[in-house]
Amino acid sequence: MSYEPLSRDLNSILNSFLDLIGCDGGSIYTMQKNLQGEQVLVFKSMITRSANIDAVPEELKSLVFRLDETTLVGKTGLLQKVFKETYAAPSKSEEVDVNRSESWNDVVQHYYTRNILSAPLITPRGDLVGVVQLINKIPFNIDLSVGFDEKDERLCAVVSGQAALAIENSALVYEQEKILEGFVNACVTAIEARDPVTSGHSQRVCDLTLSLADAVNRECRGPLAFVEFGSVQMRELRYAAMLHDIGKISVKEHILQKEKKLFPWELEVIEMRFRMMKAAVGFQYAGEKDILEKTRKVKELERALLMIKTANEPSLLPQEVSEGIAELTKMQVKIDDGEFCCALHQREKDILSIKKGSLSVQERLEMEKHVSFTYEILKMVPWGRGLERVPEIAHYHHEKLDGTGYPLGVKSESISTQSRMLAVCDIYDALTAKDRPYKAAVSTEVALKILGDEVKQGKLDALLYQLFVDSKAYEIAIKPAVKKVA
Repeated sequence: MSYEPLSRDLNSILNSFLDLIGCDGGSIYTMQKNLQGEQVLVFKSMITRSANIDAVPEELKSLVFRLDETTLVGKTGLLQKVFKETYAAPSKSEEVDVNRSESWNDVVQHYYTRNILSAPLITPRGDLVGVVQLINKIPFNIDLSVGFDEKDERLCAVVSGQAALAIENSALVYEQEKILEGFVNACVTAIEARDPVTSGHSQRVCDLTLSLADAVNRECRGPLAFVEFGSVQMRELRYAAMLHDIGKISVKEHILQKEKKLFPWELEVIEMRFRMMKAAVGFQYAGEKDILEKTRKVKELERALLMIKTANEPSLLPQEVSEGIAELTKMQVKIDDGEFCCALHQREKDILSIKKGSLSVQERLEMEKHVSFTYEILKMVPWGRGLERVPEIAHYHHEKLDGTGYPLGVKSESISTQSRMLAVCDIYDALTAKDRPYKAAVSTEVALKILGDEVKQGKLDALLYQLFVDSKAYEIAIKPAVKKVA
């Protein structure tokens, strides 16, 4: 079993031992696997009340004990028995031996271990989860000390069982958290493998959102001063941000990775058609007297194809290009079999007439479904206490305050602060990302201006946007949260 119980839990357990049995200090060692996969005992908690020690000193943190009889800790774990030992006070000339199994507390100057009670921590199921050592039964002094007796041993056995269960529960919580972390990371990897052109987007949006949340925690004025995210809420927000696009795994790959308005094979068909039209022009105007007309028509076809390639880009479509594309449906060339070949078909014209971006209306609707799929996927995860809103936060990240967002078209009163924050950060990263082949990245200044325009139109939260700007949360420099003061 590999785990790392929270230090505050272990300190609480150790304090209970000290109070019940009446001793000055103690230590807890927990089971852990080393790099070789071997079970060892690791120093995890230490309290020495008379020396004001309530944590494991740095020089002892690296100590690892094998389950063997070379140390009292290892022997206790190996044999799973309680041991009581008493030691004579060292002479003034005697140096403290820090290699002695019972002298871990002796690293404190002028403090000596006079007696020790070492007990295994075994769960009701019989699993060894650690070892507790209690030192210096109270009252004690350097010349004469009261040792641990059988009553102490019985009390220790009772508390040890409860402590082992508490440690095991702490370990299970830790393992669950690790599993959840692994699930989230695996999902992000799956998203990026499915949509490599937006690789890194999930992590960047997560970092931006947490940076903004940290700024909210530091805000002391205005309505946001009454909003604060605790550690569990920050974790909930982090998971929602990391997984906000997981529904993209359901979107068809050719739509997900579409770079331009026409798919490559569609442009190839048009280019082939233009080659055929140029060949037909050459055949029709083969005579020497027709060379000027032939040249004119060929250049006309070349300009038309160049216009199609210009319109095929996902950037904002100029009005003159849009009008020119509409005219190309009327451009025809007679083929040798008496039929006419049209430069552009109606469907192609409609696709090339998309004002901005690369997706048609149908394709955009297909893409927008990823938010609903995100919600459906996240709803199936048994989120622990405090994380229940992860699906909802992710579900609303494309909603707008004026109801023009998707997929539900809800208005401001239905959109949580977390989702509003996620919306600002998601749009900012989409605008500034440098890895999108279908669009050029814009500068921070331009991105903030675009976000500001969205705020003016009533689509994004004005307070969160202003804090995003003022705190420079977009720099993704997450600072430690500072508690608010009135």
